[in-house]
Amino acid sequence: MEQLTVYVSALQDSLYKKLDIMKQLLQLTREQSDILKQDSPDMEHFDKNMDKKGILLEEMAELDKGFDVLFNKIGSELKEKKYQYQSQILQMQNAIRSITDCGVQLEGLEKRNRDAFQRYLTGARKEIKSFKVSNKTATSYYQNMANQHREWQSYFLDQKK
Repeated sequence: MEQLTVYVSALQDSLYKKLDIMKQLLQLTREQSDILKQDSPDMEHFDKNMDKKGILLEEMAELDKGFDVLFNKIGSELKEKKYQYQSQILQMQNAIRSITDCGVQLEGLEKRNRDAFQRYLTGARKEIKSFKVSNKTATSYYQNMANQHREWQSYFLDQKK
């Protein structure tokens, strides 16, 4: 009985930690959205956010594994005694709803960020292509100008006939 109470408490803690991580992910994704809205995005800051998000996602995966293992261990016993743990179960259900809401918001933001990032990449590719074309044109011009005069050629034309 007491062991089940400890396990239920551990499940709740796991859900609350996951909710906290989801909120942090949501905040980092909003920051990325703000970065991508700038005229010249700070991609270093964007990359740092991606690294932070990666760490948080790894933590969340560990929490999910632990939650699954623990729930598989006590799930049937918890179902049998669901009236005894009704308030904790309701709290866990509310936490799961909040996690799901955060997940939906996060998914929408990520989709918008992905689209904005694609637009940024398209613009960057155009800039690079334009730079290459300009550079090639300038190089070609200077080569042509350098090749216009050879040592054996004369600068002056004799127009007498």
